[in-house]
Amino acid sequence: MNATVKVMGSEAEADFVVPDHLTREVFRKCLEKDLNVDNIQIVHFEITPGSSPGDNYTSKIYRCKVLYNQPHTEDKTIYFLAKSMIVIHLSDEFSQSGITEREVNVYRDLLPKLSKFLGGTIVAPKCYDIFTEPNQNFIFEDLKALGYTCADRVSGLDADHLKVVLNKTAKFHAASMKLLEEEPSTEAAYPIGFINEISMKEPVVQGFWQGNLKLVAEIVNTIPGYERFSAKLMKVYDNFVDIALKMMRLDPVKDIKVMNHGDLWVNNFLFKYNEETKEPTDVIFVDYQGTFVNSPAIDINYLFSTSAQLDPLRRKLELIEKNYYPVFVNELQRLEVKSVPSLEDILGQIRSREMFSIINLFAVLPLVSINREESKTNDYTQFLDADKSKRKMLIGMYTDRFMDAMKFTLNNLEDVIDEIINEYS
Repeated sequence: MNATVKVMGSEAEADFVVPDHLTREVFRKCLEKDLNVDNIQIVHFEITPGSSPGDNYTSKIYRCKVLYNQPHTEDKTIYFLAKSMIVIHLSDEFSQSGITEREVNVYRDLLPKLSKFLGGTIVAPKCYDIFTEPNQNFIFEDLKALGYTCADRVSGLDADHLKVVLNKTAKFHAASMKLLEEEPSTEAAYPIGFINEISMKEPVVQGFWQGNLKLVAEIVNTIPGYERFSAKLMKVYDNFVDIALKMMRLDPVKDIKVMNHGDLWVNNFLFKYNEETKEPTDVIFVDYQGTFVNSPAIDINYLFSTSAQLDPLRRKLELIEKNYYPVFVNELQRLEVKSVPSLEDILGQIRSREMFSIINLFAVLPLVSINREESKTNDYTQFLDADKSKRKMLIGMYTDRFMDAMKFTLNNLEDVIDEIINEYS
Protein backbone atom coordinates (compact mmCIF):
# COMPACT_ATOMS: atom_id res chain seq x y z
CA MET A 1 0.00 0.00 0.00
CA ASN A 2 2.99 2.31 0.20
CA ALA A 3 4.50 4.39 -2.58
CA THR A 4 7.46 2.95 -4.41
CA VAL A 5 10.27 5.02 -5.84
CA LYS A 6 12.13 3.75 -8.87
CA VAL A 7 14.94 5.86 -10.29
CA MET A 8 15.66 4.61 -13.79
CA GLY A 9 18.32 5.47 -16.32
CA SER A 10 21.74 7.03 -16.07
CA GLU A 11 20.30 10.54 -16.25
CA ALA A 12 17.96 10.15 -13.29
CA GLU A 13 18.73 12.27 -10.29
CA ALA A 14 20.69 10.30 -7.72
CA ASP A 15 19.08 12.10 -4.78
CA PHE A 16 15.52 11.72 -6.04
CA VAL A 17 12.89 11.37 -3.32
CA VAL A 18 9.12 11.19 -3.51
CA PRO A 19 7.69 14.66 -2.80
CA ASP A 20 5.47 14.73 0.27
CA HIS A 21 2.57 16.36 -1.56
CA LEU A 22 2.08 13.53 -4.07
CA THR A 23 0.00 11.26 -1.88
CA ARG A 24 -2.54 8.49 -2.26
CA GLU A 25 -5.26 11.05 -1.57
CA VAL A 26 -4.18 13.21 -4.50
CA PHE A 27 -4.53 10.33 -6.96
CA ARG A 28 -7.77 9.11 -5.40
CA LYS A 29 -9.26 12.58 -5.76
CA CYS A 30 -8.18 12.79 -9.41
CA LEU A 31 -9.77 9.48 -10.29
CA GLU A 32 -12.99 10.04 -8.38
CA LYS A 33 -13.44 13.43 -9.99
CA ASP A 34 -12.74 12.07 -13.46
CA LEU A 35 -14.93 8.97 -13.11
CA ASN A 36 -17.62 10.78 -11.10
CA VAL A 37 -17.55 8.18 -8.32
CA ASP A 38 -16.64 8.19 -4.63
CA ASN A 39 -15.31 4.68 -4.07
CA ILE A 40 -11.83 4.57 -5.59
CA GLN A 41 -9.15 2.69 -3.67
CA ILE A 42 -5.49 3.28 -4.49
CA VAL A 43 -3.77 -0.09 -4.25
CA HIS A 44 -0.25 1.00 -5.09
CA PHE A 45 1.64 3.82 -6.78
CA GLU A 46 5.14 4.43 -8.07
CA ILE A 47 6.78 7.80 -8.67
CA THR A 48 9.84 8.30 -10.87
CA PRO A 49 11.57 11.36 -12.33
CA GLY A 50 9.51 12.70 -15.23
CA SER A 51 12.25 14.56 -17.09
CA SER A 52 16.00 14.54 -17.50
CA PRO A 53 18.07 16.77 -15.20
CA GLY A 54 18.48 20.23 -16.70
CA ASP A 55 15.45 20.09 -18.99
CA ASN A 56 13.14 22.10 -16.71
CA TYR A 57 13.97 25.46 -15.18
CA THR A 58 10.83 26.48 -13.29
CA SER A 59 9.23 23.16 -12.37
CA LYS A 60 9.88 19.59 -11.28
CA ILE A 61 8.24 16.79 -13.25
CA TYR A 62 7.21 13.42 -11.82
CA ARG A 63 5.88 10.33 -13.59
CA CYS A 64 3.24 8.51 -11.53
CA LYS A 65 2.06 4.94 -12.14
CA VAL A 66 -1.10 4.27 -10.12
CA LEU A 67 -2.84 0.94 -9.51
CA TYR A 68 -6.44 1.37 -8.36
CA ASN A 69 -9.78 -0.38 -8.13
CA GLN A 70 -13.41 -0.02 -7.11
CA PRO A 71 -15.39 -2.50 -5.01
CA HIS A 72 -15.83 -5.84 -6.80
CA THR A 73 -13.66 -4.85 -9.77
CA GLU A 74 -10.23 -5.84 -10.98
CA ASP A 75 -7.23 -3.59 -10.47
CA LYS A 76 -6.56 -1.05 -13.21
CA THR A 77 -3.44 0.96 -14.02
CA ILE A 78 -3.31 4.62 -14.99
CA TYR A 79 -0.36 6.93 -15.62
CA PHE A 80 -0.22 10.54 -14.45
CA LEU A 81 2.36 13.27 -14.87
CA ALA A 82 2.73 15.67 -11.95
CA LYS A 83 4.19 19.13 -12.47
CA SER A 84 5.27 21.00 -9.35
CA MET A 85 6.24 24.63 -9.82
CA ILE A 86 9.43 25.83 -8.17
CA VAL A 87 8.89 28.81 -5.88
CA ILE A 88 10.76 31.77 -7.37
CA HIS A 89 11.00 34.92 -5.27
CA LEU A 90 10.41 37.98 -7.41
CA SER A 91 8.93 41.36 -6.61
CA ASP A 92 5.42 41.86 -5.24
CA GLU A 93 4.56 43.77 -8.40
CA PHE A 94 5.52 40.77 -10.53
CA SER A 95 3.57 38.39 -8.29
CA GLN A 96 0.51 40.61 -8.54
CA SER A 97 0.72 40.88 -12.34
CA GLY A 98 -1.17 37.60 -12.73
CA ILE A 99 1.47 35.80 -14.76
CA THR A 100 2.32 33.41 -11.92
CA GLU A 101 -1.29 32.14 -11.98
CA ARG A 102 -1.47 32.13 -15.78
CA GLU A 103 -1.24 28.39 -16.36
CA VAL A 104 -3.90 27.68 -13.74
CA ASN A 105 -6.28 30.01 -15.56
CA VAL A 106 -5.41 28.48 -18.92
CA TYR A 107 -6.32 24.96 -17.80
CA ARG A 108 -9.34 25.91 -15.74
CA ASP A 109 -10.88 28.47 -18.07
CA LEU A 110 -9.20 29.10 -21.42
CA LEU A 111 -8.64 25.59 -22.79
CA PRO A 112 -12.20 24.42 -22.00
CA LYS A 113 -13.50 27.44 -23.93
CA LEU A 114 -11.14 26.85 -26.85
CA SER A 115 -12.04 23.17 -27.07
CA LYS A 116 -15.49 23.90 -28.48
CA PHE A 117 -13.84 25.63 -31.46
CA LEU A 118 -11.01 23.15 -32.01
CA GLY A 119 -13.17 20.47 -33.63
CA GLY A 120 -11.61 17.60 -31.71
CA THR A 121 -8.03 18.82 -32.11
CA ILE A 122 -6.05 18.22 -28.91
CA VAL A 123 -3.63 21.02 -28.02
CA ALA A 124 -2.86 20.15 -24.38
CA PRO A 125 -2.78 17.11 -22.10
CA LYS A 126 -5.83 16.35 -20.01
CA CYS A 127 -5.56 18.06 -16.62
CA TYR A 128 -7.02 16.01 -13.75
CA ASP A 129 -6.42 18.42 -10.91
CA ILE A 130 -4.69 21.63 -9.84
CA PHE A 131 -3.78 22.49 -6.26
CA THR A 132 -1.74 25.34 -4.85
CA GLU A 133 -0.40 24.02 -1.54
CA PRO A 134 2.42 23.64 -0.66
CA ASN A 135 3.04 25.21 -4.07
CA GLN A 136 1.39 25.23 -7.50
CA ASN A 137 0.85 21.68 -8.77
CA PHE A 138 -0.79 20.15 -11.82
CA ILE A 139 -1.78 16.52 -12.33
CA PHE A 140 -1.90 15.65 -16.04
CA GLU A 141 -2.40 12.54 -18.08
CA ASP A 142 0.96 11.02 -18.98
CA LEU A 143 1.23 11.51 -22.73
CA LYS A 144 4.16 9.10 -22.94
CA ALA A 145 1.80 6.32 -21.89
CA LEU A 146 -0.28 7.27 -24.95
CA GLY A 147 2.68 6.96 -27.31
CA TYR A 148 3.93 10.56 -27.32
CA THR A 149 7.63 11.30 -26.89
CA CYS A 150 9.95 14.29 -26.85
CA ALA A 151 12.08 15.27 -29.82
CA ASP A 152 15.83 15.80 -29.51
CA ARG A 153 16.37 19.19 -27.88
CA VAL A 154 20.04 19.44 -28.80
CA SER A 155 19.69 18.80 -32.54
CA GLY A 156 16.40 20.72 -32.88
CA LEU A 157 13.42 20.20 -35.16
CA ASP A 158 13.65 19.32 -38.84
CA ALA A 159 11.07 20.36 -41.44
CA ASP A 160 8.84 17.30 -40.83
CA HIS A 161 8.54 18.10 -37.12
CA LEU A 162 7.99 21.80 -37.79
CA LYS A 163 5.20 21.00 -40.26
CA VAL A 164 3.28 19.18 -37.53
CA VAL A 165 3.91 21.99 -35.02
CA LEU A 166 2.86 24.69 -37.49
CA ASN A 167 -0.33 22.78 -38.34
CA LYS A 168 -1.29 22.53 -34.68
CA THR A 169 -0.29 26.13 -33.94
CA ALA A 170 -2.48 27.33 -36.82
CA LYS A 171 -5.48 25.48 -35.37
CA PHE A 172 -4.81 26.87 -31.91
CA HIS A 173 -4.49 30.42 -33.24
CA ALA A 174 -7.63 30.13 -35.38
CA ALA A 175 -9.73 28.79 -32.50
CA SER A 176 -8.50 31.64 -30.33
CA MET A 177 -9.52 34.21 -32.96
CA LYS A 178 -13.04 32.81 -32.85
CA LEU A 179 -13.03 32.94 -29.05
CA LEU A 180 -11.79 36.54 -29.07
CA GLU A 181 -14.51 37.40 -31.58
CA GLU A 182 -17.24 35.87 -29.41
CA GLU A 183 -15.77 36.85 -26.03
CA PRO A 184 -13.66 40.02 -26.47
CA SER A 185 -13.15 40.23 -22.70
CA THR A 186 -10.79 37.24 -22.97
CA GLU A 187 -8.06 39.58 -24.16
CA ALA A 188 -8.06 41.50 -20.88
CA ALA A 189 -7.52 38.25 -18.95
CA TYR A 190 -4.33 37.40 -20.89
CA PRO A 191 -2.69 40.76 -21.60
CA ILE A 192 1.03 40.08 -21.14
CA GLY A 193 3.65 37.44 -21.87
CA PHE A 194 7.07 36.89 -20.35
CA ILE A 195 8.40 40.18 -21.73
CA ASN A 196 6.40 43.05 -20.24
CA GLU A 197 6.87 46.31 -18.34
CA ILE A 198 6.82 44.51 -14.99
CA SER A 199 9.21 41.67 -15.86
CA MET A 200 11.66 44.12 -17.41
CA LYS A 201 12.02 45.76 -13.98
CA GLU A 202 13.21 42.46 -12.49
CA PRO A 203 17.04 42.50 -12.40
CA VAL A 204 17.27 38.74 -12.99
CA VAL A 205 14.92 38.83 -15.98
CA GLN A 206 16.32 41.95 -17.61
CA GLY A 207 19.88 40.85 -16.91
CA PHE A 208 19.28 37.50 -18.61
CA TRP A 209 18.14 39.04 -21.89
CA GLN A 210 20.61 41.91 -21.95
CA GLY A 211 23.56 39.88 -20.72
CA ASN A 212 23.25 37.45 -23.60
CA LEU A 213 23.14 40.28 -26.12
CA LYS A 214 26.41 41.59 -24.74
CA LEU A 215 28.03 38.15 -24.89
CA VAL A 216 27.06 37.74 -28.54
CA ALA A 217 28.36 41.23 -29.31
CA GLU A 218 31.72 40.22 -27.83
CA ILE A 219 31.78 36.92 -29.73
CA VAL A 220 30.99 38.35 -33.18
CA ASN A 221 33.78 40.88 -32.73
CA THR A 222 36.20 37.93 -32.89
CA ILE A 223 34.68 36.29 -36.00
CA PRO A 224 36.12 37.47 -39.33
CA GLY A 225 33.41 39.06 -41.45
CA TYR A 226 31.03 39.58 -38.54
CA GLU A 227 32.85 42.29 -36.60
CA ARG A 228 30.42 44.96 -37.83
CA PHE A 229 27.60 43.37 -35.87
CA SER A 230 29.29 43.99 -32.51
CA ALA A 231 28.53 47.71 -32.39
CA LYS A 232 25.04 47.13 -33.76
CA LEU A 233 24.20 44.58 -31.08
CA MET A 234 25.59 46.85 -28.38
CA LYS A 235 23.21 49.53 -29.63
CA VAL A 236 20.37 47.05 -29.12
CA TYR A 237 21.83 46.23 -25.70
CA ASP A 238 21.86 49.90 -24.67
CA ASN A 239 18.19 50.32 -25.62
CA PHE A 240 17.01 46.79 -24.93
CA VAL A 241 14.07 47.43 -22.60
CA ASP A 242 12.50 49.99 -24.93
CA ILE A 243 13.07 47.77 -27.99
CA ALA A 244 11.69 44.69 -26.24
CA LEU A 245 8.54 46.44 -25.04
CA LYS A 246 7.91 47.94 -28.49
CA MET A 247 8.00 44.43 -29.96
CA MET A 248 5.23 43.32 -27.63
CA ARG A 249 3.00 46.33 -28.24
CA LEU A 250 -0.16 45.58 -30.23
CA ASP A 251 -1.31 47.97 -32.92
CA PRO A 252 -5.13 47.93 -32.69
CA VAL A 253 -5.46 48.67 -36.42
CA LYS A 254 -2.63 46.76 -38.12
CA ASP A 255 -2.07 43.73 -35.90
CA ILE A 256 -3.84 40.38 -36.05
CA LYS A 257 -4.75 39.19 -32.56
CA VAL A 258 -4.57 35.56 -31.46
CA MET A 259 -3.94 33.70 -28.25
CA ASN A 260 -0.25 32.84 -28.23
CA HIS A 261 0.97 29.74 -26.43
CA GLY A 262 3.87 31.97 -25.45
CA ASP A 263 6.61 29.37 -25.06
CA LEU A 264 6.70 27.25 -28.22
CA TRP A 265 10.08 25.55 -28.00
CA VAL A 266 11.15 21.96 -28.49
CA ASN A 267 10.90 20.83 -24.86
CA ASN A 268 7.26 21.92 -24.73
CA PHE A 269 6.25 19.52 -27.51
CA LEU A 270 5.34 15.85 -27.30
CA PHE A 271 5.17 14.08 -30.66
CA LYS A 272 3.44 10.95 -31.89
CA TYR A 273 5.10 9.04 -34.74
CA ASN A 274 4.01 6.68 -37.50
CA GLU A 275 5.30 3.28 -36.38
CA GLU A 276 6.43 2.29 -39.88
CA THR A 277 7.80 5.51 -41.37
CA LYS A 278 8.86 7.06 -38.03
CA GLU A 279 7.56 10.40 -39.30
CA PRO A 280 5.80 12.70 -36.79
CA THR A 281 2.02 12.64 -37.15
CA ASP A 282 0.82 14.73 -34.20
CA VAL A 283 2.05 17.04 -31.47
CA ILE A 284 0.61 18.18 -28.16
CA PHE A 285 1.79 21.33 -26.40
CA VAL A 286 2.62 21.60 -22.69
CA ASP A 287 3.61 24.46 -20.35
CA TYR A 288 1.06 27.23 -20.83
CA GLN A 289 2.73 29.63 -18.37
CA GLY A 290 3.29 32.38 -20.93
CA THR A 291 -0.03 32.33 -22.78
CA PHE A 292 -1.26 35.76 -23.85
CA VAL A 293 -2.98 37.70 -26.63
CA ASN A 294 -0.71 39.17 -29.28
CA SER A 295 0.30 38.81 -32.92
CA PRO A 296 0.70 35.24 -34.24
CA ALA A 297 4.24 36.32 -35.14
CA ILE A 298 5.22 35.97 -31.47
CA ASP A 299 4.65 32.21 -31.40
CA ILE A 300 5.96 31.59 -34.91
CA ASN A 301 9.15 33.63 -34.61
CA TYR A 302 9.90 32.15 -31.19
CA LEU A 303 9.39 28.63 -32.55
CA PHE A 304 11.89 29.06 -35.38
CA SER A 305 14.53 30.97 -33.42
CA THR A 306 14.60 28.51 -30.50
CA SER A 307 13.86 25.14 -32.07
CA ALA A 308 14.45 24.94 -35.84
CA GLN A 309 17.45 23.22 -37.38
CA LEU A 310 19.43 25.36 -39.81
CA ASP A 311 17.80 24.11 -43.03
CA PRO A 312 14.19 24.81 -41.96
CA LEU A 313 15.34 28.08 -40.38
CA ARG A 314 16.50 29.14 -43.84
CA ARG A 315 13.14 28.02 -45.27
CA LYS A 316 11.07 29.73 -42.60
CA LEU A 317 8.78 31.78 -44.85
CA GLU A 318 8.25 28.84 -47.19
CA LEU A 319 7.24 26.56 -44.31
CA ILE A 320 4.88 29.19 -42.90
CA GLU A 321 3.27 29.61 -46.33
CA LYS A 322 2.88 25.84 -46.88
CA ASN A 323 2.22 24.49 -43.40
CA TYR A 324 0.78 27.28 -41.25
CA TYR A 325 -1.25 29.60 -43.44
CA PRO A 326 -3.47 27.08 -45.35
CA VAL A 327 -4.48 25.35 -42.10
CA PHE A 328 -5.06 28.71 -40.40
CA VAL A 329 -7.35 29.90 -43.21
CA ASN A 330 -9.26 26.61 -43.42
CA GLU A 331 -9.95 26.71 -39.69
CA LEU A 332 -11.04 30.36 -39.77
CA GLN A 333 -13.43 29.60 -42.64
CA ARG A 334 -14.79 26.53 -40.85
CA LEU A 335 -15.41 28.65 -37.76
CA GLU A 336 -16.91 31.46 -39.86
CA VAL A 337 -14.56 34.06 -38.41
CA LYS A 338 -15.51 37.44 -39.86
CA SER A 339 -12.07 38.71 -40.87
CA VAL A 340 -9.63 36.26 -42.51
CA PRO A 341 -6.06 37.60 -42.82
CA SER A 342 -4.25 37.24 -46.14
CA LEU A 343 -0.90 35.48 -46.50
CA GLU A 344 0.66 38.92 -46.96
CA ASP A 345 -0.90 39.99 -43.66
CA ILE A 346 0.67 37.04 -41.83
CA LEU A 347 4.09 37.47 -43.45
CA GLY A 348 3.93 41.19 -42.65
CA GLN A 349 3.32 40.33 -38.99
CA ILE A 350 6.29 37.96 -39.05
CA ARG A 351 8.51 40.61 -40.60
CA SER A 352 7.46 43.36 -38.19
CA ARG A 353 8.54 41.24 -35.21
CA GLU A 354 11.75 39.68 -36.46
CA MET A 355 13.66 41.48 -33.70
CA PHE A 356 11.79 39.11 -31.38
CA SER A 357 13.43 36.26 -33.32
CA ILE A 358 16.85 37.82 -32.86
CA ILE A 359 16.73 38.38 -29.12
CA ASN A 360 15.29 34.90 -28.47
CA LEU A 361 17.94 33.32 -30.65
CA PHE A 362 20.56 34.92 -28.40
CA ALA A 363 18.75 34.30 -25.11
CA VAL A 364 17.19 30.86 -25.52
CA LEU A 365 19.02 28.94 -28.26
CA PRO A 366 22.34 28.75 -26.36
CA LEU A 367 20.59 26.92 -23.51
CA VAL A 368 18.76 24.66 -25.96
CA SER A 369 22.02 23.81 -27.75
CA ILE A 370 23.97 22.69 -24.67
CA ASN A 371 24.69 18.96 -24.75
CA ARG A 372 22.88 16.71 -22.29
CA GLU A 373 25.89 16.01 -20.10
CA GLU A 374 26.63 19.69 -19.55
CA SER A 375 22.95 20.60 -19.14
CA LYS A 376 22.40 18.18 -16.24
CA THR A 377 23.32 20.94 -13.80
CA ASN A 378 21.04 23.54 -15.41
CA ASP A 379 18.39 25.06 -13.17
CA TYR A 380 16.84 28.43 -12.39
CA THR A 381 19.42 29.27 -9.71
CA GLN A 382 22.21 29.52 -12.28
CA PHE A 383 20.64 32.77 -13.51
CA LEU A 384 21.06 34.25 -10.04
CA ASP A 385 24.82 33.83 -10.28
CA ALA A 386 26.30 35.99 -13.05
CA ASP A 387 29.47 33.90 -13.42
CA LYS A 388 27.60 30.57 -13.62
CA SER A 389 25.10 32.00 -16.06
CA LYS A 390 27.83 33.42 -18.30
CA ARG A 391 29.73 30.12 -18.30
CA LYS A 392 26.64 28.17 -19.34
CA MET A 393 25.66 30.62 -22.04
CA LEU A 394 29.16 30.64 -23.54
CA ILE A 395 29.14 26.84 -23.75
CA GLY A 396 25.90 27.04 -25.72
CA MET A 397 27.08 29.93 -27.88
CA TYR A 398 30.14 28.05 -29.05
CA THR A 399 28.18 25.03 -30.28
CA ASP A 400 28.02 24.51 -34.04
CA ARG A 401 24.25 24.75 -33.97
CA PHE A 402 24.19 28.16 -32.32
CA MET A 403 27.04 29.54 -34.41
CA ASP A 404 25.39 28.47 -37.68
CA ALA A 405 21.99 29.87 -36.67
CA MET A 406 23.54 33.11 -35.40
CA LYS A 407 25.54 33.74 -38.57
CA PHE A 408 22.55 33.05 -40.81
CA THR A 409 20.22 35.22 -38.73
CA LEU A 410 22.59 38.18 -38.52
CA ASN A 411 23.13 38.18 -42.28
CA ASN A 412 19.49 37.52 -43.10
CA LEU A 413 18.06 40.11 -40.71
CA GLU A 414 20.77 42.77 -40.74
CA ASP A 415 18.33 45.27 -42.25
CA VAL A 416 15.92 44.61 -39.36
CA ILE A 417 18.66 45.37 -36.84
CA ASP A 418 19.67 48.50 -38.77
CA GLU A 419 16.10 49.75 -38.91
CA ILE A 420 15.68 49.29 -35.16
CA ILE A 421 18.94 50.90 -34.06
CA ASN A 422 18.51 53.84 -36.45
CA GLU A 423 15.65 54.95 -34.20
CA TYR A 424 18.20 55.46 -31.41
CA SER A 425 20.92 57.23 -33.41
